[in-house]
Amino acid sequence: MLSDDLLELQRLDSAIDQLTYRRSNLAERAAADAASAALARTTQQISELIARQVALNEAIEQAEHLGSELTTQRERLQAQLRTVSSPREAEALTHELDTLAARRDELDDAELANLEEQAQVVDDLTTAHRAEIELSEGAERSTADLAAAEAAIDQQLADLTVQRSDAVAGVEGGPLADYEERRARHGGVAVAVLEGRRCGGCHLDLSAFELDAVKATPAGEYTDCPQCGRMLIP
Repeated sequence: MLSDDLLELQRLDSAIDQLTYRRSNLAERAAADAASAALARTTQQISELIARQVALNEAIEQAEHLGSELTTQRERLQAQLRTVSSPREAEALTHELDTLAARRDELDDAELANLEEQAQVVDDLTTAHRAEIELSEGAERSTADLAAAEAAIDQQLADLTVQRSDAVAGVEGGPLADYEERRARHGGVAVAVLEGRRCGGCHLDLSAFELDAVKATPAGEYTDCPQCGRMLIP
């Protein structure tokens, strides 16, 4: 009967809708997304640490080069100081030596800070690389779990799709077009069964007059729910 075919089609479509929603909201998908995000953050952290390591290496090399230049300048000034006899020249050279010494102290302090940070960056990189390996393995497991869960649902969807094709054969033509139009209008549920005096779709009570009209529907046929407009089967 047409009413039975419609109910079966609705059952199958509702099952397909539920599985489709479930596939989009799998716990395995959330876990895979979280694992992928954690791995991406760690990969980004490694990239930033490597960039900082390069910058520190360059800063340390530059400090060593500047330090060598300051040493050369100091040695030259000290040599000059040993040869001058004028107090004014000696005072000027001494002032230059003091200035160089202050610059060298600042340079040494900066280089020491960079060396300490460099050591910390190396430690952080070691930790991050270990975490990256673990997170990568976890992401692979999560991806595999998601793929398995999706495959299981896809198989169910494939089976239901075959069953739906068979069910459609019983309602082809006008009833099928009517069903599809109402299904789109009512959030996927086009067909409802009369439950006592209530529509099983909108769950609203029918008046006595409406109830009599629905019950007068020929066996195997459907009518319209006067409340929501779904295909109502008595």
